[in-house]
Amino acid sequence: MVLGIFEFGRAFNIQISLSEAAREAARYAAIHQSDSTYSVGDAQAAGVAAAPTVDLAPGDITITSSGTSPCNVEVNISYSTPWMTGFPGLVPGMPAELDISGTGVMRCGG
Repeated sequence: MVLGIFEFGRAFNIQISLSEAAREAARYAAIHQSDSTYSVGDAQAAGVAAAPTVDLAPGDITITSSGTSPCNVEVNISYSTPWMTGFPGLVPGMPAELDISGTGVMRCGG
């Protein structure tokens, strides 16, 4: 029971961090997309910086933009990590890794 509480707490912490990172990357992209110096890498770096407790890489962050006036930026983050205790991987039917994702959407210029 205690191991389950630990695993749930860690998964919840990672989920919150990924959601915040996705929102921050979407915000950065929405504000700076019309700048001549904007690059997707800058928005990905903003997302990575927003989740210091998670070992994110820019490749974990996908940024898409749709529409023109106004446009929407959608950021999806997929993250995989081993279980902290390793116990869930021993239970038949449970995955060996914890797969978590976060999504953020923001309207451009707003």
